[in-house]
Amino acid sequence: MNNQNNIIYTPITILLIKEWPHYLEHIINQRPINVLKPLHTYWIRYIWHSDNKDRCLQAARDQYKTTAVLFYGSIWWLLFHPNDRIALIKKKYNDAAAIVSAIRDAMLLPRVRELFKFVHGEYPTFKTKREGKLEFSFKKTITPEGSINALGIDTTVTGSHFDKILCDDFVNLDDRISAAKRDKTKYIIRELRTNVISQNMYCGFIGTPWHKDDAWSILPDALMYDVYDCNILNEKQIEEKKEKTTLPLFAINYLLKHVPDDGLLFSNPQYGIWGYNAGNVYGHIDAAFDGIDTCSLTFMSENKNTGMLQGYGKVYSGNVKNWLDVIELNYKKRRCKRIFLENNADKGYTESLLKSRGMNVTGYHESMNKHHKICTYLHDQWKNIVWDKDTDPEYIEQITDYMKDQNPDDCPDSAASLVREKFASVKGDKSKDILYRLN
Repeated sequence: MNNQNNIIYTPITILLIKEWPHYLEHIINQRPINVLKPLHTYWIRYIWHSDNKDRCLQAARDQYKTTAVLFYGSIWWLLFHPNDRIALIKKKYNDAAAIVSAIRDAMLLPRVRELFKFVHGEYPTFKTKREGKLEFSFKKTITPEGSINALGIDTTVTGSHFDKILCDDFVNLDDRISAAKRDKTKYIIRELRTNVISQNMYCGFIGTPWHKDDAWSILPDALMYDVYDCNILNEKQIEEKKEKTTLPLFAINYLLKHVPDDGLLFSNPQYGIWGYNAGNVYGHIDAAFDGIDTCSLTFMSENKNTGMLQGYGKVYSGNVKNWLDVIELNYKKRRCKRIFLENNADKGYTESLLKSRGMNVTGYHESMNKHHKICTYLHDQWKNIVWDKDTDPEYIEQITDYMKDQNPDDCPDSAASLVREKFASVKGDKSKDILYRLN
């Protein structure tokens, strides 16, 4: 059969696709160089052919797990199992819906339509085509669930049942830094495995670990492929990944290894809701200009009733000059009284830019050893800080993963600097404040 794109489908072609699903990339993308390899076929077949138990795959980030297993795997499975109800579950619903949208677009391609016609005897059409849900004409069973369904990890699924459930990146940075998030994710995973998957059917779990007690800890042992096993990134690319993240996070996401918590200074951050009626709000900027450094923005105030500090943090990539509008917006939103800024690197230029926008800025020359500052001021007050729930997870991750002489460390540096400048005496030791200011 010769379709509009000069692809001839024969029984041999179908057998090839059935045995090697990664070849679907050649049909759908028609690129001279494709990213999927025979390894991805193994992953697809391992997860989708979960005949007698739930199956788990852990592989390093940026190895095309989602592309292979969820996107191409879903199309491949429906080609040979047209009546199945599939749920694609990500941490966030919008991420799962984006995959469903990509599958919709692929199913509209003439070369894909011809492929399904060759197998099913008719062109596929949509009985349902909306965000997060597709139902195709080749599905002959009548069910509330569609052929492909997008769900978030906390989407209500009570009463739904699926023949295949694939959870991808169902744990993330939130689970690493929050015990409450870890417990919630575990509860949902148990519900999926017990009540949402159809009887005698099984789930597939794909992703990377984030914490030794996250939801992976309640699942069967996973196939594990670190960044070197996959052989997709070269040595230079791997080094670039290592430079742009903390060592614990690189170990977790690329080597699939956990760093013991007892070697870290900060753990179990507390979260709450920012109180706009608390005491005076002060801020701090750790400005970045180039390289792998990040621009860190911190706000804190003291709750006079409890003696606790409330904190809020954001982190940005790139030159601080690109974030002046965002800094000004947060300065006003938090009703900040004064913002502190180290001016060693640019001799006060950023300070002048902020002042020109009407912000009350105090620049200072930093001479204290960074590690001593973080260990003294931030460590002393860590258990007294309640972080706004809208604080960037990446901001907290830099703090919880902090290790001496490890980059990036801009967020713990910013938080420690702000504590030193305005909050060192709150349940703290003034003698330390005096000691380090003298040094």
